[in-house]
Amino acid sequence: MAFDPYSLCPCGTGKKIKFCCPELLGELEQLDRLVEGDQTEAALEQVIRLLEKHPKKACLLATRTKLELATKRFNEAAVTSRAFLEAYPDNPLALGHAAVAAALLDNMQEAASLFDRSRELAGAEVPDDLVRIAMTLVQVAAQIGQFGLAESTIEWLVEKSLGSEEERNLLMEALLSSGLPPALRIKVPFAATDVDSQWRFEFDAALKHAKEWRLSKAIKTFNSLKGVAADSPELFTNIALLCERVARPLEAAEAWLKVAALREAIGGPTGHNEAIEATGRAIVLETQANPERSPVMRYELLRGPLEGDIDLLEDALRKESHFESIPVDRSRWVQRGAVPPRSSWRVYESVSGSEGSAARLLGSILIHGKQTDREAEVTLQGFAPDVKEAKPLVESSIKTTLVEAEQPAGMPSATPMNYLASSQFRMNPPTEPAAPPAAGEDAPLDTLLAEQQARVADRFTKLWAETPLPELLGKTPKQAVADGDEPRRRVEALVNDAEATDIIASGKNIWPELRKASGLPAPAIIESAEPLGNVPPQRWLHLDFQKITNDHLRGLLLTAAEIGYSRVAELAAEALLSREDITDADRWQAYGVLEARARSTTRRLEILAKIRPLAAALKADEGMLDVGELRIHLQRGDQPALLKVLDRIRRDHSQNPRVSNAVMQVFAEAGIDLGALAAGGGGGAPPPGATMSSPGGQATAPAAESGKLWTPGGETSGGGGDEKPAIWTP
Repeated sequence: MAFDPYSLCPCGTGKKIKFCCPELLGELEQLDRLVEGDQTEAALEQVIRLLEKHPKKACLLATRTKLELATKRFNEAAVTSRAFLEAYPDNPLALGHAAVAAALLDNMQEAASLFDRSRELAGAEVPDDLVRIAMTLVQVAAQIGQFGLAESTIEWLVEKSLGSEEERNLLMEALLSSGLPPALRIKVPFAATDVDSQWRFEFDAALKHAKEWRLSKAIKTFNSLKGVAADSPELFTNIALLCERVARPLEAAEAWLKVAALREAIGGPTGHNEAIEATGRAIVLETQANPERSPVMRYELLRGPLEGDIDLLEDALRKESHFESIPVDRSRWVQRGAVPPRSSWRVYESVSGSEGSAARLLGSILIHGKQTDREAEVTLQGFAPDVKEAKPLVESSIKTTLVEAEQPAGMPSATPMNYLASSQFRMNPPTEPAAPPAAGEDAPLDTLLAEQQARVADRFTKLWAETPLPELLGKTPKQAVADGDEPRRRVEALVNDAEATDIIASGKNIWPELRKASGLPAPAIIESAEPLGNVPPQRWLHLDFQKITNDHLRGLLLTAAEIGYSRVAELAAEALLSREDITDADRWQAYGVLEARARSTTRRLEILAKIRPLAAALKADEGMLDVGELRIHLQRGDQPALLKVLDRIRRDHSQNPRVSNAVMQVFAEAGIDLGALAAGGGGGAPPPGATMSSPGGQATAPAAESGKLWTPGGETSGGGGDEKPAIWTP
């Protein structure tokens, strides 16, 4: 923008330059031109010089902080923002910049507190810079798992209509894609107290603070009521929700556990269910506060020396059933400045008889030859329980002794549930069929995946009830169920969440068996014709879906899919399709859910065949259905069907850019170069290999860099480059 005496001063006070810093008008104009010319470093040097002449000028401190953040000088930005805040403790922008600096230094609780104060002082007229700060905080909070702060900040932006709708939608997409747990996607409103309660006046005052986004004041007021309202579940519900919003997940978890105990004391099925749901939310927040709480499955490295001829040793490994050679990507080692191994091998468990062909993967070994700075050695790596099992197999085959090696920083870890759910087994690849699979016949890929899933499910079912879990404070599910009310509620909450989100892709519902193994009773069936608004989402899986009205089935299908309750969405889709009096739009939505949940390519093709007649009636893009079918035929290895679909796409949808881009994506996933295929003019199946290029020689748009923070206004402009660059915090 062009600066003049009546422009807003960048100090954040809301005053015009004429009434705030008139002596710096020329300098501010010069800084603005440097930023507009993308000369951020020069602008930063200039503002540092100006601060020597005009120390503690708010507009200069604010500009310097933004420039230091924009140039990723985070430590310097923290120092400047601290000086800005000390000089102007009630300046909304100073508080906002301090919040960003704290967030980037991984102090989210302080960042949330500073931003809350900044938002309160800004009042109704929120500066544009504070809006940008809020959007940056959403990004940082989402990336490091402070979901309550991220989600509530988006809610504030929406409520106040700050930023554009597109920016707010992108922020919400970023939050959902950051791994927001399904339990935290369920909206829980603030609770009201009874009209005749003795503490109603203070309670309502705190509730007003909360609804007007004075969160710290609301928490302080609610906490002051603990002495007189210690038995109020509504009080602790509000404390829990507010602590989530100000990045205090452990305090929020403690409050939810208090809610659970109070709800259980009320008695009856409703009180018990509410207690389980509060416990489930507490478990997620405990994990958010401490992702690696014990017990956790850690990755380990063991090493041992190698003696003798390594070529002979590798020949011997090839003859062992426990080992399988895998290729080494040498370029990745070289890029890290490390010496690549001579060879790499998978290590499988010791299983006799016919089961040996589907042995479980335990880990891998890397064989390094002798180097100038070290002797030949072997490294065994994998999760600790598997490494313990693999160690004697490797030692006996390689004739060495493995000892614990120095563990590099940043080694992976997994929760016991994820560890069990991600088991891998050796699946013998099927022989290449003489002909593509017939219609209605499973492809070899389907058989292989079904066998893998069945083995994972069998192992999970066998071990889960006897596995110590951090969510159960180190107890096994069987121990926890027998150990009192709270541990039992934890087990039931875990089972409810895992079953609804379908954590184990087994093709069957394993959770009734696991309930029985753990000592939990089977859940009661809930009969409700209109469950939306009457039955909480955590109980939807136990509904009698055949007794639900069509309108509520539609709502259940869409809402369950949105919050990640995939099993509920599947049951709602099946129930909706069993009705005669539904619309084509209903069928389209229901089949879409079932197609995404289908376990085999055969089933997906069957569903696509049912969807196709609906596309014309709904004026939907049939080209995208062809793209879906194209992907399936690639997976099935059905070349004739693949070419047939390609010809249909070329004939009917060649002018549809959405379809063209989707086709390129499908082939890129399969490693096929459409540019080379077009240049060769061949009519056969696309050859595997090379680089992806778009039709007509136009380059496809680059994907966003992994891990990079999205910033509103930071996208490439399509308007010819006339837009002015903006200073932006990362």
